[in-house]
Amino acid sequence: MPAAGLLPFVHFAAIIALAAGVLYLALAYRLYPSFLIPAAAGMVLVNLPYPAVVAALAPFLDPVRAGLGHGIYPSLILLCRGAGFDLSHLISHPRQLFLGLLNPLAFLAVLALGWTLGLGLPLAGGASLIGGGDGLSSIFLSGHLAREMVGPVGLAAFVLAGLIPRLQPPLVRLLTSRQERMIRMAGARKVAKRENIIFAGVGFLLTALLVPGAVALTGMFFLGNLLKESGVVERLARTLANRVGDLLVMLLGLAVGSSCRAAELLTLTYGKVLILGVVALILVTMLGILAIKAANLFCREKINPLVGAAAVALIPDAALLSQILGRREDVRLNIFPHALATSQAALLAATLTSGLLWSILGGH
Repeated sequence: MPAAGLLPFVHFAAIIALAAGVLYLALAYRLYPSFLIPAAAGMVLVNLPYPAVVAALAPFLDPVRAGLGHGIYPSLILLCRGAGFDLSHLISHPRQLFLGLLNPLAFLAVLALGWTLGLGLPLAGGASLIGGGDGLSSIFLSGHLAREMVGPVGLAAFVLAGLIPRLQPPLVRLLTSRQERMIRMAGARKVAKRENIIFAGVGFLLTALLVPGAVALTGMFFLGNLLKESGVVERLARTLANRVGDLLVMLLGLAVGSSCRAAELLTLTYGKVLILGVVALILVTMLGILAIKAANLFCREKINPLVGAAAVALIPDAALLSQILGRREDVRLNIFPHALATSQAALLAATLTSGLLWSILGGH
C-alpha cells in the first residue's frame, strides 16, 4: 500500500492512543466523565480510516456538532448550572466578586503571549480562557471565531482542568507561608431570598446592557439562577440542574470529540494551545493568591490566600481543594464558603470575558 494510503491508518492509531488517554482520565480520576467518555467515542468515530463509514455517520454527527458553532451547548449548560447554584456565598462575600474579576488580566496576558507565538487572536483567546478552569467559555469563543479548532480547544480545556489539583499545591507552598495558610475568616451571613432574586435579576440586566456579547453565557447563567430563586418553578429548576444539564454535557462531549480530527490535533499549533492553557491556569492561580496578599497589606480583616487559589471556575472542586490545603495546616479551618464564592466569581469573569472578546474580535 502506498505511503499516502497508510497515512489515515497512522493518524487513526494516534487518535486511538489519545482517546484511550482521555478515557483513562475519565475512568481512573473521574475527571468530567459525562463529557470525556462521549468525547473519546467521538474522536474515534470522526477519525475512522474508512471515508464511506464517516460519510454515513455525518447525518447523525453533523446536527450534534452544529451546537458548537453557534454556542448553543455552552449557553444551555450555563442556564442549567445557574438553576443549580446557590449564590448566597458570593452575595455574602462581595469581596470575592472583585477577586474573580481580576482573572481577565491573566487571560489578556496569555492572549498576548499566544499572539507572539504566531496564533491568531481568536485561537489565542480560546486558549487563554482555559485558565478560567471551565471549558464552556473557551468553546463558546472558539466556536464563533475559530470554528475549525473548537473541538481541540474544548478538549484541551476539559482535560487540562484535571491538572489543577497538581498545579496548585506547589504554587500555594511557593507563594504563601504557613501562617498565611492558617488565617481564619468570619462565617457567612444569612442571605435573604429576595437578595438572591435581586442579585440574579440585576446581574442579567447589567450583562445585557454592559456586555451584550455575554448574554448567551453570563446572562443565561443568571436566568437559570433566577428560575431557581424565584421559587415558583422548582420542578423546572431541578430538572434543568440535573437531568437536562447532564444530557447537554454528554452531547457537548460527543460534539467536541467528533470535531477533533487528526489534522488539527496532531499539529504544532495544537501543542501551542496546550502550553498556553497550562500557562493560563498557572497565571490565574498566582494572580488570585498574590492579589489577596496585596490586599492583606491594607485590610483589617485578613483573607486567607488559599481563597485566591480557588479563582477558577472548577466548581466545587477548586473550593474543596483550597479547603483541603487549609485543613492540612489547621484541622479546624473552614474557608470553603469563601473559596466557593471565589470560584463562582471566576465563572462569571470567564463568561463575561468570553462574550467581550467575541464582541471585540468578532466585530459585534
